[in-house]
Amino acid sequence: MADIATNGPYREEDSDSQPVVGVRPSSGDSSSPRNGTRALEQRLVEEDTSGQPGHTMFRPAPKSINDLPLDLIILVLETALDEVANLPHYQGGGYLGMLKTLAAVCRMWKSTIQDTPRLWKVIDSTITLNERHYMLRKSKKCALAFRHSMDRTPGLDTSDFLDFASFNMYRCSSASLEVEGCHQAARVLGSPAPILREATVIASNHDSHEHIILFDGQAGMLENLRLSNIPIQWDLGLPPKLRRIQISYGSNTPIAWAPSPPQVLSALSTCSGLEFFYLCGRITVHNRLEWEELGVRGPTAELPMLKELKIENMSKAEIAYILKHLSTPPLRNLKLMESIHSEVDGTLTPLLHPPSRILIESIRRALVHCDKVALMLDPERCSLEVKGAGGYVSLSRLKCADPDELTRWVMEELASELSSMPELHLGLEVLSMCPGPELRSLAKLMKVLKNVARLSCMQVSAEVNVVLKHLARPYQASDGWRWHWPGLKHLDLNGAFSYNDLALTMIRDRYGTPQEEDGGTGDGTPKWRPSPLTTLRLGQMKSLQPKIFQDIVDIVGKEVLKGDGWCVD
Repeated sequence: MADIATNGPYREEDSDSQPVVGVRPSSGDSSSPRNGTRALEQRLVEEDTSGQPGHTMFRPAPKSINDLPLDLIILVLETALDEVANLPHYQGGGYLGMLKTLAAVCRMWKSTIQDTPRLWKVIDSTITLNERHYMLRKSKKCALAFRHSMDRTPGLDTSDFLDFASFNMYRCSSASLEVEGCHQAARVLGSPAPILREATVIASNHDSHEHIILFDGQAGMLENLRLSNIPIQWDLGLPPKLRRIQISYGSNTPIAWAPSPPQVLSALSTCSGLEFFYLCGRITVHNRLEWEELGVRGPTAELPMLKELKIENMSKAEIAYILKHLSTPPLRNLKLMESIHSEVDGTLTPLLHPPSRILIESIRRALVHCDKVALMLDPERCSLEVKGAGGYVSLSRLKCADPDELTRWVMEELASELSSMPELHLGLEVLSMCPGPELRSLAKLMKVLKNVARLSCMQVSAEVNVVLKHLARPYQASDGWRWHWPGLKHLDLNGAFSYNDLALTMIRDRYGTPQEEDGGTGDGTPKWRPSPLTTLRLGQMKSLQPKIFQDIVDIVGKEVLKGDGWCVD
């Protein structure tokens, strides 16, 4: 095994300065070895000796990498190796092969690799047991990284690798494991890992009902944790230095695995430095809460550093319980999604009446310099999305007995913020083809919105009728007749062909005369014209209603329809 690093597809050359081209650095934190080329660039820049302040000069680039100082050569090698070791979803099997390839380039690289312990740190399940032990020895006291992917080892018994990893977890700083069953994951997750900083463990099958004590309670350096279909002891808390947590359970996960809201809060209270938390749970019989129970006192988790919170596949009551017992600043990213299997009452009361402080403050933060507000309504479910420079909030797939409830809530809670926004992108999506109860408050909401600059109707459905009527009807103000949303520049009427006559009437009345005062209102009152459109999309009207389509083009101009799949040729 002494010459393990000499094997590779390339023949070793006699020259110690073999030039190498095409080593590409990975993106990442500036402190990462992946940024060896940044360090290289900095080392190639030195102060100008001319005495002029602020002047710098570049030394000529070396003829080969081997002309660089040894520490920079090591950084170059680490950059190439990190292309293999730091993939988002590690696929395994490439690190040692890349090490062999680099060692075969020239004698200098071979000796550098042999003498640099930290280059031997990534051990995966595709190599042999002897190779693992060789890399373990070569790495000396350096922190290790363990990798295992079922995709690269189908049908291969990897129990010896998991035994190897669990026995050496005390030296592991990074672990990424995809295993078939939870019992396999338990062997690694139950081992002490005092220097572990990041761990990803994904199980495919639910073959164990034993809840795991994470790293035997000894993972004091852990910052990033991702688990999928892994039963853990929530009541014992989580590692204290965690900054990112991503835990998910499938819809067929055993009921006893999913945590109750109080268990979630109790666990979160042990990691006050948390910045990102994602939980994809499931509704279970033992933790289904009625909305009246939300007033019951429970554990409160204070997370002053939290920036992003995502909770999916739980009931509104469970989500609301967690939100109302969290103490955080307004969030930069908040995503809440109700389970499609929810069987509890369809009222939005648990989540919205009254809304938690986190929810309403995060929405108001997102409305600062807001880019888009989108509403999705149908007879059974509704969604709200707010996206802006201040943040992002998504309430998705909320089951609602009253499909108009969300629209009314937006008007009641956010009317002041929405009406004062200087420019707004409004997205509307109504899945029903005919006007129904979900549209009762939509017209009122559109009157609240004063400065819509971009409007998108994302479905061929009933809301287009409401939108067209809103745009077609001017209102009388103190200085004359005004049009709603006079600054509207971008209009997407994807479903307008269903209301083609109304669409043509709206376009003709709103944009059919020059942009000037129009005194032809009967009593001489000025009728102010809105800004002309910059872009207009009419969906399939060109093919289904070509005459009306052409009449509209004659009014707004064919250049307005540029960039549309149904644009004028």
